[in-house]
Amino acid sequence: MLPMTTDPAPPKQYEKLEKERLVHYSDVLFDSNVIRKFEPVAEQRLLALSDLLLAKPKYGHVWFSLTSLLEMLAPAEPASRIEMLTRFRSLYSRFGNRVRFFGPGDFASVVAEWTGAHQYALVQNIDKEVAASIEAGDLVGTLKLARDDWMKQRVSLRAAYNERKNKYKAAYAANAQFRNEFNKNVAQYNTANALEQCDDVARTLIVDFAKQPPDALLKAKSDHLKYPCTWTYALLKRLADYSATLTDGQRNAEFAHLGDVLAAHPNDYLDAYIVASGGSCGMFITNDGPLIDKINFLHGGQPSLIQLQAFTVYDALHAWNPPDGDVRDRSKPIP
Repeated sequence: MLPMTTDPAPPKQYEKLEKERLVHYSDVLFDSNVIRKFEPVAEQRLLALSDLLLAKPKYGHVWFSLTSLLEMLAPAEPASRIEMLTRFRSLYSRFGNRVRFFGPGDFASVVAEWTGAHQYALVQNIDKEVAASIEAGDLVGTLKLARDDWMKQRVSLRAAYNERKNKYKAAYAANAQFRNEFNKNVAQYNTANALEQCDDVARTLIVDFAKQPPDALLKAKSDHLKYPCTWTYALLKRLADYSATLTDGQRNAEFAHLGDVLAAHPNDYLDAYIVASGGSCGMFITNDGPLIDKINFLHGGQPSLIQLQAFTVYDALHAWNPPDGDVRDRSKPIP
């Protein structure tokens, strides 16, 4: 009788990734969309990921964007806002003094990488505002003012998005030369040529916000990974322009091989700002699938164009390998 055999274990399945990924930089940026109304399994996974990141001090700081926080507080009902805020506080409080908040100011992270003037808020400053609102049962103080101002900004941002989208769509539909140039640019967007395609955006950041001379753009191009916030924003913004140009039918017909890299959403320009604020981090945790595709597409370019890699909470638990040759403890069961 032949000895009994067992089938090999099926390959590990991920939500968005195809394999484990080594992250070369320790700091982690969280998207606010990891906070959601109570779902037991999602909650267990988020807590498990927190434990994993807390396992060793060298795993770095944990960052949140205040702009992303304001977007999380968009619901009209006070009870919904406070529920989300309470869950958000429960998450960031786990990380203690390792938490940092990027402000909603004008490209502070870009300015910091050019001038060394790092600007961020510590947890104790933000927590005072958050605790006061939770106690009051609705947003109060600076947090309320910031949220109200943000809701007005969202209207103008959406209007600007629609204006740009309509302009690009019209040009793509009517102009064969525009289409040919567009297709050529997209085909090269995972190469160093992508830096040329968005250098006008980078120049604006460098000159208007970081107050550097125009020829600093040449320095930024010559060593682009030295300026990860600058190029993360520029590359994602131009990718948002390209995404806004296509109808779903055109995208599926002409660029199906890119998956969701060219999927369009009105938040694409906002996402570029939020993600770029943490461009110097190594890992971005988000449940936004198309955004994960965009970030990992740019990171996987030849050469790599940005520093960040993106994971869902679930994929970070399964697929993240920390920097410096460290070996993770994978003995604990994952929810």
